[in-house]
Amino acid sequence: MVHGTVQVLGPVTVTVPTGTSLVVAGTNGSGKSTLLALVAGTLLPRTGSVETLGRPAHETRVTARERLSVLTGGFGAYRELTVRDHFRLMSAGWRLGAQAGTSDDAVVGDLLDRTELASVGDQLPHELSSGESQMLSLVSACFRPSDLLLVDEPEQRLDARWRAQAVELLRDARTSGRTLVVATHDPTFREALADVELVLEPRAR
Repeated sequence: MVHGTVQVLGPVTVTVPTGTSLVVAGTNGSGKSTLLALVAGTLLPRTGSVETLGRPAHETRVTARERLSVLTGGFGAYRELTVRDHFRLMSAGWRLGAQAGTSDDAVVGDLLDRTELASVGDQLPHELSSGESQMLSLVSACFRPSDLLLVDEPEQRLDARWRAQAVELLRDARTSGRTLVVATHDPTFREALADVELVLEPRAR
């Protein structure tokens, strides 16, 4: 992948079987975020091809977006809605309460308790700490239904307690049958999640 005259990602060949995790590692500037953007279909490859969920990635992004959950640049939160309100909106939109045979409030309450976000459930997004905001983003990406979950550096701004919680969230997503592509610097995430590992080499300068 080339931006202008700069190669930001060299040739890569990798296949991720359904229900497994690909961990993408490498130094800053090696192309991890670029690779996730290609898989998400927000970038088009200059050469070669990228298939996501059985079709060209840019088509999947348009025609099968309900199967694809992406966290690569933070969560677009509504300033006027609390953390609890955001999850209520998501639950209602995806009909999660109806699917579980219960109410959306019950689904959201259970989620907040399981992810230790209950203490900030009535806070607005801009009132959260940077770590809490990152967990809101990650939990939101995992909460919505999807077949493929793409996450770029989930460890950002998280302390040790939140990192352990984040690892469990992603492991649970994989256990539920989802396919994961996770870019990370953190050895704990790599060890816990890597069914397949791809280590990108830094580009020549």
